[in-house]
Amino acid sequence: MAEELELLKLEVERKSMGIVAKELKVSKATVSLVVREKYPNPYKIYTKVKERYGQKIIGANAKADAISLFKELI
Repeated sequence: MAEELELLKLEVERKSMGIVAKELKVSKATVSLVVREKYPNPYKIYTKVKERYGQKIIGANAKADAISLFKELI
């Protein structure tokens, strides 16, 4: 679940807490509590994060792997 938390933090940093809250269909307070790791049971929110932003994890890792591979070849 740490992956989802980091992804949520990244999205909040890139956009805003309000935009992310609207995209996840939760309140800004909920997003804030989850980001600060104060939300009592964040697993439902983590599921929403994974469904909404999960594809970006795969793309980011693939790009980073490709760059690393390219650097090794040089």
